[in-house]
Amino acid sequence: MKSFTVSRRVFLTGAGALAAAPSAVFGQAQRVFKFALVGCGGRGSGAAKNITDAAARLGHKAVMVAAADFFPKKAVAVCKANGCDEKFAFGGANGYKKVMETDAEIVLLATPPVFRPRQAEACVKAGKHIFAEKPVATDPAGLRHFLQVAEAAKTAKLSILSGTCHRHNNRALRMIGPVRGGVIGEITGGVVYRCQGAPSAGYAHRRRPEETNAAYMAGNWYNFREMSADHLTEQAVHEIDLANWFIGRLPKQAMGIGARHQRATGNIYDCFGIDYDYGNGVHVHAVARQINGCFDRCCTLLTGTKGQTDVLGSKILKSDGTSVPFPFDETVTAGRDDNMYMMEHADFLSGLLSGNYLNEGEQVAMATASGLLGTFAAYTGQMVRMSDLLTNKESPFYTMNYPVRTEDFEKGDVAMPEEGKAAVPGKPEKLIH
Repeated sequence: MKSFTVSRRVFLTGAGALAAAPSAVFGQAQRVFKFALVGCGGRGSGAAKNITDAAARLGHKAVMVAAADFFPKKAVAVCKANGCDEKFAFGGANGYKKVMETDAEIVLLATPPVFRPRQAEACVKAGKHIFAEKPVATDPAGLRHFLQVAEAAKTAKLSILSGTCHRHNNRALRMIGPVRGGVIGEITGGVVYRCQGAPSAGYAHRRRPEETNAAYMAGNWYNFREMSADHLTEQAVHEIDLANWFIGRLPKQAMGIGARHQRATGNIYDCFGIDYDYGNGVHVHAVARQINGCFDRCCTLLTGTKGQTDVLGSKILKSDGTSVPFPFDETVTAGRDDNMYMMEHADFLSGLLSGNYLNEGEQVAMATASGLLGTFAAYTGQMVRMSDLLTNKESPFYTMNYPVRTEDFEKGDVAMPEEGKAAVPGKPEKLIH
């Protein structure tokens, strides 16, 4: 396995630097972008709409030419909804391979995260541009695999758009310039919150008697760490990625706690509290919780030597008590829409039109790595270093990989993890069954 180094460009660029305002591509002859969708749930259907709307905003057109999902009926339904011939609706764990044989130029990957590295690799081998929903792996082996795929995409001059959508959020793009310019001084620490209710019942169905292990896990993927990487990595990755971006570097190590209180299925935690150490005395505390009936909060708060800010908020509070009102720097978002889900695809397509390809593969991989860093720290009760996941082959975390693999789904049924049993801190050997 190759050694990985993380480019500083991952942290110093955003959509505004990588793709000029989409108005720059208006006036071109209309282009038809052919895309396929792999993973036809709610997020996949949303991504299909986002890219269609983005193309229209740019004066072009995006058409769906194929769809694949583990459950064939979902692929058929998405094709019907998007005017795609149903003969190009593919089902089963190998359906994505059929997508690679179509004339799709772009593939949207919105399957459960465990499938992301292998399916992204298939896209690169087939010469497809990629939208990779976050996170992009569930364990260290998958993380390293995706990093290799991202590097291969660069070599092949293929674009990767990631699902870390706040990098395309106008509020963040207007905020990062002033913060980097020192309006709150040198960043000394912060807190990130991803506290919300548990997912809807659709994410936690009870097992039906006729279901295979593979079908049950694919349908209830969110609640299995082997499939989703747990909600700190699957959801709080957004807020953690904002901290990484604004601070300008990755956390070096993490320690934390977590617990499972009331989740009905699967084996993931309900809450996390993680201390991320970015070096030089900078610590960011991450609080992630999915329990109904509790106070909700989702944000990234950063404190500096001269003030503090919520990076998606409405003001910067300086230490002298004065505030800088929002918006802060409108020039970087001139001509952009406030819908970040659509705008990320507009930036993606703008890059394809201009030849300035957007490649966020490394960035989303390292956001995923940051989530896994905290997740494994909480699961085991140990201090986990980023090098443990990426380069230190002597570390027990380097090989702490789940036995449920994409290849197992493709071969047929999978071994069922023990359900209802959360990871036990202090007993890392119990994490992997």
